[in-house]
Amino acid sequence: MALQVVSLGDLVADLIVPIASLPLRPEEHQVARDILIEAGGTGNFLVLAARLGMHAKALGVVGQDFYGEQVRAVLRQEGVDLDSVVVPPRSRTTTSIVLVDDAARHVFVWMRGTGEQQSFNPAWRPLVEHVDAIFTTGYALQPTATFAPAAVKTCLAIAHAQRIPVFFDLGPAAVHINRADINAVISQTTVFLATKEELSAWTGIDDPRRAAGQLLAQGPSMIIVKLGSRGCLIVTAEQHALIDPFRVAVRNTAGAGDAFSAACVYGYLQAFSLDQIGLFANAVGAASVAKLGTGTCLPQKQEIALLLAEHGHAFFEGQ
Repeated sequence: MALQVVSLGDLVADLIVPIASLPLRPEEHQVARDILIEAGGTGNFLVLAARLGMHAKALGVVGQDFYGEQVRAVLRQEGVDLDSVVVPPRSRTTTSIVLVDDAARHVFVWMRGTGEQQSFNPAWRPLVEHVDAIFTTGYALQPTATFAPAAVKTCLAIAHAQRIPVFFDLGPAAVHINRADINAVISQTTVFLATKEELSAWTGIDDPRRAAGQLLAQGPSMIIVKLGSRGCLIVTAEQHALIDPFRVAVRNTAGAGDAFSAACVYGYLQAFSLDQIGLFANAVGAASVAKLGTGTCLPQKQEIALLLAEHGHAFFEGQ
């Protein structure tokens, strides 16, 4: 039976716009090479989770608009379960314009979704109690989120009580959210993920191993630090592992962090060692940055398997 993972929070539409160069300047016009509508944010996580063979389910909100329809179509196409996604009347989908240039730099210009904020529905309890893992991010805790942050926290409390692994990706938004709310979530987190920059900004400690040690004292059993082109660092109370990256030609980094997180969930639930989790997640991240776009533009399982095989690694049956 497939491993079941649920994401919490608002769903996002990405408008991917490839251009020649950033930054943009007034009166210096550029021609877009394309405009792609994709599932962004946790949609990237859900797409990769489904492609890795997990049963990926979204518990959250999407707008009753054109972009919401497109996001749902993309996720359904990927086999993501949307039965628990709420579509409030007269609501709008959180939408991000992602400008990507030839140097693989990107800029987000985004609009927060609107609609009646959705409180916790008791009907969600059985869903949360019977999954293999829960995933959410700092973005889901923003006070203006349409899927209420209180609903996210209730779901996490249920999962924590049932000893279901909770994966929390801090993200850049956390520094703008009530610190007590973030700390409450960290205390119920099993695996904490962040970039080195996010971790440093949150803890005030530049050394990622020391910063990870501080967070372990708050409740998580594993800290995963995304180091970008330098790979990743994984720290537990007993051990740590610094895992080298895979070298690829980078086309776009948007969405790669979400894909990396999906790989970490997969590796953790498969009882991989720290080195194996890091190696696998780095491969997924590398395969992702080598692609242009988010959502369905992220790598297929076969592409990940090929990259691993080229470096002498096998994680899938028949690889």
